[in-house]
Amino acid sequence: MKVSEKPQIISGMEHMVTTVDGLDRVEINNKLHHLGDQLMKLKMEQNHLIQMRNMIDRQNEMSEMNDLFDEMFGG
Repeated sequence: MKVSEKPQIISGMEHMVTTVDGLDRVEINNKLHHLGDQLMKLKMEQNHLIQMRNMIDRQNEMSEMNDLFDEMFGG
């Protein structure tokens, strides 16, 4: 990572701001916010897929219970 300074216009005046790899603090925060949003969306998608998988597992368990009941009582 390279720390440097770059000119930036703030409220109509030029200031030198510190950057790392060309990104200032505001740009880094914006990227972090965007990544946080993406992570939240991925977590929501992950939870949805887990729920779908659990539904399949429950359905399979119910089917196995019905098969067992049929075997035991001649269904």
